[in-house]
Amino acid sequence: MIDGISPDMSRIMEGALGRVESHNVLPDDGSTPSFQDLFSRLIQDVDQAQKNADVSIQHLASGEPGTTIQDVVLKLEEADITFRLMKEIRDKLLSAYQEIANMQV
Repeated sequence: MIDGISPDMSRIMEGALGRVESHNVLPDDGSTPSFQDLFSRLIQDVDQAQKNADVSIQHLASGEPGTTIQDVVLKLEEADITFRLMKEIRDKLLSAYQEIANMQV
């Protein structure tokens, strides 16, 4: 049973990290994006992953054909991983800010 979970988890991680890495973070005009733009995009990605998970739950609950419990669990895990990734990034940024603020004192 554990052997069956491992490939699914690697697919979830690849999907979550791939979504973050696949974004073209540079604007089309070649200028450097602001931190606010980057973090805003990350928040939108997390929100979209959670909305996709919600929709898959609704599809499963309504009995739509082609929706399996495995698909729903995968979407839920992907949403969870993207959220935890965003939280880790936020925590690291906050820690760096606090360290810089302590240097200036």
